[in-house]
Amino acid sequence: MIRVNTETCIGCGMCEKDCLASAIRVEDGKAKVKMKCMECGHCVAVCPVGAVTMDGAYDMADVMPYDAETFKVPAENFLNFLKFRRSTRQYQPKAVEQEKLERVVEAGRYTPTASNGQNVHFVVVQEQMERVKDLIWEGLERMLEAGEIPHYRGMLQRFIDRRKADKTQDALFFGAPVLVVLTCEGPWNAPLAARSMELMAEAEGLGSLYSGFIQRGIFYSPEVQELLGITGEQVAVCMLMGYPAVKYRRTVPRKKANVTWK
Repeated sequence: MIRVNTETCIGCGMCEKDCLASAIRVEDGKAKVKMKCMECGHCVAVCPVGAVTMDGAYDMADVMPYDAETFKVPAENFLNFLKFRRSTRQYQPKAVEQEKLERVVEAGRYTPTASNGQNVHFVVVQEQMERVKDLIWEGLERMLEAGEIPHYRGMLQRFIDRRKADKTQDALFFGAPVLVVLTCEGPWNAPLAARSMELMAEAEGLGSLYSGFIQRGIFYSPEVQELLGITGEQVAVCMLMGYPAVKYRRTVPRKKANVTWK
């Protein structure tokens, strides 16, 4: 997957120094690919003359040169951005633009993955949201019938009863127009991607909410798994998304951090 343009390469050795697998080395004044690597792309990013490229599944049109003006976020602003972020449980009945959702997915795509696995499956539901919601509610009813999660059984039963009486009483989806489902083998990659997506959504003026209830409902609904194209896959994260119908005016307090300085 890694290619070196020997006419452009200046033999500086930066790629060799930054290669964890020692897959690329400088010999006779030129970088050479010596073995298959984990395709992390560090050699592409570090080369001062752009002599290294990746082919196959990778599009070099994705690669952007560093620009401090557009790539750097002031640290104080970023910290305030994190502090102000809230879980959203009130949404406007307004669709989210496709281009915004694509940028949210892009944020997930560029999140680091263990061993550079890049193995997260992103499912974004908007057009079929109503059908998916019905199936997930049915899945939660099956979960209760199976005797699962007794510690919040009563609360979930109340949610189900209210929705059956009045479909607008939805204490699970809160009127959100979008559901994002991430599947992945292993415990880390999808949650890391979801965090990046959540922050990108916030930057786009959207709100989001992680939902364990929805994740459990999908587990108990083979029908929704089939509809989403995730049958047999491990659902790692479920997240609602949309334009908030609530305006927060300040940050909230937090407990002191449990930090050990050595």
